[in-house]
Amino acid sequence: MKRIHPWLAISFLCLGLSLCALGALALGSSATGWGNENELLFLRLPRVLAAVIAGIALGIGGASQQGIFRNPLADPGLTGVFGGALFGIAVLLSSTDTIVWENPWLIPSAAFTGALLLSLFLVILGGKGSTARLLLTGLGLNAFAAAGTLILAARNSQTRDVLVSGMAGDWLGTATLPLIAVPVILCLTASVFLCLQSRNLDRLSLGEDVALTLGCPVQQVRRHSILFTALAAAAATCLVGQIAFIGLLAPHLARAILGPRHATVLPLAGLLGGILLLTADTLGRTLWPQTPLSAAAMTALLGAPVFVWIASRQHE
Repeated sequence: MKRIHPWLAISFLCLGLSLCALGALALGSSATGWGNENELLFLRLPRVLAAVIAGIALGIGGASQQGIFRNPLADPGLTGVFGGALFGIAVLLSSTDTIVWENPWLIPSAAFTGALLLSLFLVILGGKGSTARLLLTGLGLNAFAAAGTLILAARNSQTRDVLVSGMAGDWLGTATLPLIAVPVILCLTASVFLCLQSRNLDRLSLGEDVALTLGCPVQQVRRHSILFTALAAAAATCLVGQIAFIGLLAPHLARAILGPRHATVLPLAGLLGGILLLTADTLGRTLWPQTPLSAAAMTALLGAPVFVWIASRQHE
């Protein structure tokens, strides 16, 4: 079957993402349109921007992680990276919540530290095993981090609502331009670097021995990719909270459209991730305006069945 030309697919998805953003800016739980003096436009703009950038980072991060581990089920949400990022934020807020909001870089730094540590544990404990071992290790680490976050939330009433909301993937509603500025920059920086690793990820997909003979510095590529995937997921967590399946669905859709080459899969997965997350958030807050659903709940409705389908097709 003849595939779509990469630039045509990317251009089409850019147009689709732009239309989704315009729709999200015009739709809300209280009213439609942009308001008499565009007040609703400026009110929704930070939320829409955060959803788009976080989705892009998660799509590219998921595609990169699947390439690093050569595992189609790898995803920042399933491998525990989100749990580590949120736990890092919980430790920071529980230690000192007075100066955190005055220094916007503290929360992304804490999230990145937690995400990176859990990523390193994942590589050490399950990175060289089978698919089942990798996922079970990631799920175990994620559960451990979630338990730690809940304990810290229970012991600190001042930050409890913030952390519980983050675990539910419901931080988009609190987005403001000053609050999202640093995470947005970090998401874009990590995404650009991961896209630059596309050729080495192609070589790595052939196996370590073949990649080495083709001149790929395997260990260096893995270290850098894990580092920037953790940064992308941590920054996205600061924008959205803990949300799964975007990093799983977007790369699979990208490969189905354009094939396995990472030079096209990574940017396409980013665009698809932005569309998926923004659409999920828009539907969640407009279909049930009285009791809006978080973006995480909406993505789980779609992602969980697809994950079961993908897992059922894998053979150890």
